[in-house]
Amino acid sequence: MGIYLEKMEDVGALKPVLEKLAGISEFEAYRFCDDFADVHKRYDVFKIVYPGGAAILKLYDEAPEAYECEKEIYQTFPEGTPVPRVIGFSEGFMLSEFIPGDDLKEVTDETAAAVGRSVAEIMNAFSLNKEYDRTEADKLLVRRKERAEFLQNEPLLKEAYAVYLARLKNMPLTMENGDFLPINCIYNGDRVYIIDWEFGGFLPYAIDIARFMAHAGESDEYTYRMTDRQKQVFMDTIYENLHVKPDRSTFDRDIQMVLMDEMVIILKRYLTDPTVPREAEFNLYYSRACDIAKKLLN
Repeated sequence: MGIYLEKMEDVGALKPVLEKLAGISEFEAYRFCDDFADVHKRYDVFKIVYPGGAAILKLYDEAPEAYECEKEIYQTFPEGTPVPRVIGFSEGFMLSEFIPGDDLKEVTDETAAAVGRSVAEIMNAFSLNKEYDRTEADKLLVRRKERAEFLQNEPLLKEAYAVYLARLKNMPLTMENGDFLPINCIYNGDRVYIIDWEFGGFLPYAIDIARFMAHAGESDEYTYRMTDRQKQVFMDTIYENLHVKPDRSTFDRDIQMVLMDEMVIILKRYLTDPTVPREAEFNLYYSRACDIAKKLLN
């Protein structure tokens, strides 16, 4: 079924913040829900329909750090960046424009190029040749070093992961979404807008590019649908549209390193808990991780 809207009968808790942020007193509210991949979720995100328009209201009731992160990040985006325009923040709520369109759970040739252009736009706004605050990048490096600990009995992956960690220290930074999955994109028929920046910050530039592709493929084993050719279109479009960029071989290698890391994320529970059956998911991600590791070490 995927994303659907559930009408709220009691909107009393939303009314004060809407009046404060946008002077909206008459409206209907619909909660975003999701049955994608057989997991039912009800999000604290609401479509607000009012006379003359619509907006998105996001509640951070149990995530104050996410609220502060998005508040800070949205204020850094130059006008015209492919992200929703924020109307305002108040008391744990964010009100932003509503962008009609669909997510990218099933990527097409058209949307592969469109999302590539949007990624390049953001990277150009936060150019790779500039220095940025390394706080979030340093935190990421610490987490990755901790992740390397469970690869001690996997010599191939351990060696390749050490190469990745060494590169991660020096990989250029840009503004990254931090959880750049196809569901965090909205395509309006012309442009892809990137949403949900609560894990964002200045991070190594290949993080988002790799994550977008890592869990997408052509078979039912993958969460999202994207062909190898569409992945190539996505990467080519980004590279062609970047104003400042590494040489192409470095660009491709950096992405492969982070793709391997995405595989390792999935493998963690299998490698740290021998009671977990090593079935289809393990076989898929383990073989992919090893294939990438071999190429990195050649």
